[in-house]
Amino acid sequence: MGEGFGANFRPVPTAAVEAAGTPSSGQSAEVIWHQYYDTQTYVDNTTTVLEFFTAANNDRTITNLNPPGILPRFFTLRVHQVCADILSTIPVTTAASGTVTGVLTDLALLTISVVGRPIWVLNLSGKDYGPYSFSALHATGGPDGTAVDIVNIQYARNATWPGWNYCGRMIIRELVPFLVRVTWAAAVDLTADKRIRISLFGVLNRNIQ
Repeated sequence: MGEGFGANFRPVPTAAVEAAGTPSSGQSAEVIWHQYYDTQTYVDNTTTVLEFFTAANNDRTITNLNPPGILPRFFTLRVHQVCADILSTIPVTTAASGTVTGVLTDLALLTISVVGRPIWVLNLSGKDYGPYSFSALHATGGPDGTAVDIVNIQYARNATWPGWNYCGRMIIRELVPFLVRVTWAAAVDLTADKRIRISLFGVLNRNIQ
């Protein structure tokens, strides 16, 4: 997602820090690094289209965009990374030797299979940007570890090296409708339903009141 902790640290005088943290008026904007995310369910062997950021949900583990489909007045997002996480009820699966089904197989079917051939678009104000391959959207992160004394184990996540990055050149303005749409050529046969989370990372300008 970027450089490590403390990267490019530069000393700044206390007076400059206080000035930067104190708005000059109630209409001044603050600028922060931000993540908007939304989660939708891929129904096993059924789903061919999912749209993100369009539905209201009070569960903040599912989405943090409120209201859905637009940024509020005085909010603007300069989009950098677009990411995709595949969430499983059982994120690590075990099976007998020779068994190929499991979370790794499911992730491959959802992202790069010849059956599904998934693509995605970012839609702003009714205009599509894309389509692009879904495999270009990488994960936000996940565990790294080792399991022992297991005959067959599957753990998987989308690659976490740099994926799609607009580098701030794509801007979502206040009150402008937007969504992300993922389309599969055909439904894929998984071991179970999955939840897919799409994240938009970028620089958020918002008013301070």
